[in-house]
Amino acid sequence: MDGGKTVSVLGIRCSNSDYTFAVMTGTKESPRLVDNKTLPYPKGFSKPESLNWLLKEIEGLIAKYSIEKIVMNRFEGNRRVKTYEDRLEHEAMIYLAAFNQRVKSSSKKVKSSIAKDLGLKGRAHYLNTSLDTSLVKDFDHKSPKSKDAILAGWSELT
Repeated sequence: MDGGKTVSVLGIRCSNSDYTFAVMTGTKESPRLVDNKTLPYPKGFSKPESLNWLLKEIEGLIAKYSIEKIVMNRFEGNRRVKTYEDRLEHEAMIYLAAFNQRVKSSSKKVKSSIAKDLGLKGRAHYLNTSLDTSLVKDFDHKSPKSKDAILAGWSELT
């Protein structure tokens, strides 16, 4: 809890074709998944139109769920591929939405940081081997992108 009140956290995982979000509340010991979806970027949009679309989407989520923190699952692959650049541009829109909507905290984390923030040793594989994911309803049935967004959001709960 943050000063006695529940904090709403938006966990996000971007790719070059879609983004996945998870709205989390509760505490690290008792996380609650409020909403979770993967949404494709619109087809036929120019780059500026697509980025503006994402900006408006994230601003809408922030307003709808009274988001106080945003954490993105940071890209950990090959940074020389074009998909990395696309992902960075989309992540920039998330930072802009956070700024526009006066979100207190926005950041990116790698999986090892997420593991550490969830009380595990700072190794990514502990997210799969040592974390009690049964605390999040239906976690085992979620897509890998949804799991990334959920874990990112969960890691920012108090």
